[in-house]
Amino acid sequence: MDLQYDVYAGGFHALDATLALDLDKKAYDVGVDAKTQGFIGKIFPWKASYSTSGRSVKGVLVPETSTARSAWRGKMSLTEMDYDPAGRLIKTTTQEGQKTKVNRDIDKNLASNAVDILTGTLLMMQNAKNTQKCEGTFPVFDGKRRFNITLHDDGMDMIQKSKYSRFSGEAMRCTLKMEPVAGFKPQDMKRGWMAVQAHTEARQKDPTIWLARVEENGPVVPVRMEIASQYGTVVAHLSGTRSSTDGDALAMAKSEQ
Repeated sequence: MDLQYDVYAGGFHALDATLALDLDKKAYDVGVDAKTQGFIGKIFPWKASYSTSGRSVKGVLVPETSTARSAWRGKMSLTEMDYDPAGRLIKTTTQEGQKTKVNRDIDKNLASNAVDILTGTLLMMQNAKNTQKCEGTFPVFDGKRRFNITLHDDGMDMIQKSKYSRFSGEAMRCTLKMEPVAGFKPQDMKRGWMAVQAHTEARQKDPTIWLARVEENGPVVPVRMEIASQYGTVVAHLSGTRSSTDGDALAMAKSEQ
């Protein structure tokens, strides 16, 4: 299943993102591609690609490899993480420009009992599907920092289909918070998601994500996200889907807007 998201900030089309899921009882592959668009893309030229492959052992997700690539104003960065058969992190490879660093001496306080961000996302979706609630805390290690992603259930909402959103139906409303645990430097608290979260806290409105099924027997996936920022409200809409059973539905959904 491929899910397409259009993100608007203060009414401007700011970013396009795709979530690709390939799931079965024994293995999983998940990928995210994102890139800023339009006027905002010219001011903040950023793109990123994330991917994870792993196994499912009696319903438990065990990552094997995880890769994160990003580019900001032409500056490239790469982080790769490799895991042993038990899902323990054994090596990280980071690249900034022409400089590459391989680390095999992983701090257990950072990596123990934590997964990569995409496996963590799948665990959140899996838990919501099994419990019909978005609750729980999910430990993540991104190669440098350890943090917890915590979801709190906020009831159900009915989302209406619009020219922006393909999804229509009932969805779980969840508030989301990232809690730093270890490995964060002072500058980390002023950029990325931590900066976004600070903006929402200043406005007394937690980041909110809505989860639902877009196929009757499919996984629970994000169908909407809303963040209060200093640039205005940021909203991510599910603008298209495509699966092995519906062929070109993504392209059709986009063309109908």
